[in-house]
Amino acid sequence: MTDAMPIDFTAITAPLRAVVETNVGATRPRWNVLHQALAVFDEAEVLQRLASARTSWLLARTHAGYFDRFPSPAVPRSYRVVATDGSVIHPDRHTPLRYYVLNVGYAILQYGAICEALLDVETQLCANDEELYVTDRSRRVPVAGAVLGIRRAVAELEAAVRLASNDISLGTLAVLDGTLILWGLEGLPDFVVSWGLKPFLAALAAFREKRVPVAGFISFPGSSDVYNVLRVAVCDYPLHGLPVNCDHCRARIVTEGHRPACDQLPDIPDRELFEKALALQPGERSQVFQSSSRVLDHYPPEDRIVFFYLHTGTEVARVEVPAWVAADQEMLDFVHGVLVDQCNRARGYPLALQEAHEQAVIHAEERETLLMMIEQLLAEHGMLLRESAKQRSKRGRYA
Repeated sequence: MTDAMPIDFTAITAPLRAVVETNVGATRPRWNVLHQALAVFDEAEVLQRLASARTSWLLARTHAGYFDRFPSPAVPRSYRVVATDGSVIHPDRHTPLRYYVLNVGYAILQYGAICEALLDVETQLCANDEELYVTDRSRRVPVAGAVLGIRRAVAELEAAVRLASNDISLGTLAVLDGTLILWGLEGLPDFVVSWGLKPFLAALAAFREKRVPVAGFISFPGSSDVYNVLRVAVCDYPLHGLPVNCDHCRARIVTEGHRPACDQLPDIPDRELFEKALALQPGERSQVFQSSSRVLDHYPPEDRIVFFYLHTGTEVARVEVPAWVAADQEMLDFVHGVLVDQCNRARGYPLALQEAHEQAVIHAEERETLLMMIEQLLAEHGMLLRESAKQRSKRGRYA
């Protein structure tokens, strides 16, 4: 008996080649349409279209030129950056204990006359009912899945504001890995939304009160808020005296065999728009945009999250900041300059975030150690840790 490969690559090589060739061939003409759309982009007309457009897409808004770009400002001679990142050991139904583990790693890096670094991790075992469930007395929702993701985001932000507030004598930037928009709240019951928002917004407010800027850094983002504006710009409905109406247009695909004008554009995220079509240069950032996410309706105006795109030297990343940070040009330049410097120190990704991630990551060996601890502690009380047959099968092969 020979060891079998988990995938028969010979069976999919030819179909895969055909898929690649088809996609490449179909994409080139669409890029030509994109460049033509950019060449005739009329901002005043597009703003009028956006005012009446009916679409389910997220559409970026801005008070200035959509495709303006800004060079990297001077890097501060002295600054401090506080980065946090988190990881989780999820609830395990294979154990009789209900729990989860939050691991928040952090890095505090200081530059200037005095250079210092502090790297550490804060680990929390959550096993009380108040930590395991969100309740409104009549209902309770387990802290798992998307709800646990919100709990982790809150823990990361609370740790960041506490660590950044320890010394504000030096210009300080707090940076987190990922978004500052709690997308996971969408579709959750109101009492769960309130449970997640209250501490998160309190932490955002604390940053504002202490005048410490905070940024969410998203590497290789998949968002297309700005690109969706181009979809509105090429829509042919206004040419017939009609407002942009995506639902109506899409319905005509089935009833009339209609091809929407925006389908002639390539299907790309914002990062490709700014990197390939608009040729954002290393260190440059885009205009600041407002998101149309309904989640942000829960945020106070000064803490609503806005965003810009930044060429890190190796990719185009999305950077999110509260509105009050973007409204202060000096502070916005500080965020821009510090992030460029941090990315230059670590091949296109902020060095402080890289270090925080290394502190936060939970390895497979550590997860196994935790299970062994649980098994031993249960045994001390005469209880055996039972596993499902499927779980045991993953630990060893019998053929």
